[in-house]
Amino acid sequence: MIRRTFARARGLAPLAASLVVLSVATAAWGRLSVSFPQAWNHLPTPVPVAVLMPIPFACVAVMSLHSRMAGFESVAARPMARIDLCQLSAFLLAGAAGLTGGLFIGGSSETVSAALRNLLWWGGIACLSGRWFGRRLAWVLPLATAVPIYVFGVADDEVMVWAIPKLDADVPHSWTVSALVLVIGVSSSIRSARRQRRRIR
Repeated sequence: MIRRTFARARGLAPLAASLVVLSVATAAWGRLSVSFPQAWNHLPTPVPVAVLMPIPFACVAVMSLHSRMAGFESVAARPMARIDLCQLSAFLLAGAAGLTGGLFIGGSSETVSAALRNLLWWGGIACLSGRWFGRRLAWVLPLATAVPIYVFGVADDEVMVWAIPKLDADVPHSWTVSALVLVIGVSSSIRSARRQRRRIR
C-alpha cells in the first residue's frame, strides 16, 4: 500500500511508460537528422536525432523525483536521499537500455556510444535544473543549453572543445567531462534534498 501510494505520488507509472514511448521514437527516428543553423558560418549542420534523444530520457529520469507528497517525504523515517538516488539510477539505467535498444532496432548502432555519453551529460544538466528550478522543471536547463551548444558549438568546421554533446564519442575528455557533470548534478540534487529534510526537522 505504501509503495503504491509512493509510486502514485511520483507518477512513476506514466513516467515509466514515457520511457517506452521514447524508446519506440528512438527506434523510429534515430536515423534521421535535424539541421541546426551555425552562428559562425551561417550554414545549417545536420545533427542525428539519435544524439538528441538523450535529452528527454534524462529529463524524465530527474522529473521522476518530483512528488506531490514532498512534505510528507521530507519527514519520512527512511532516508529519502538514498531512495532518490536509487530511483534516479534506475530511471537512467532504464533510459540507457531503452536508448541502446531503440538505436539497435532502428539500425543506428553506430551512434550508441555518442548517445550514451550524451545521456551522462544531459542527466547531470537535468539534475542541476531540478536543483535550481524544481524537479518538475528538470527540462528547462537542458533545453536552454542545447540550443547554444548546437548553434555556437562549431567554428571553421571544427567542434569547439566545450561543446561536449557535439564531440565525437572517441574524444576521451568528452566522457570524463560528461561523467563529472553527472556526478556534480546528482550530488547537488541529493545534498539539496538532505538539507531540506534537516531544515524541516
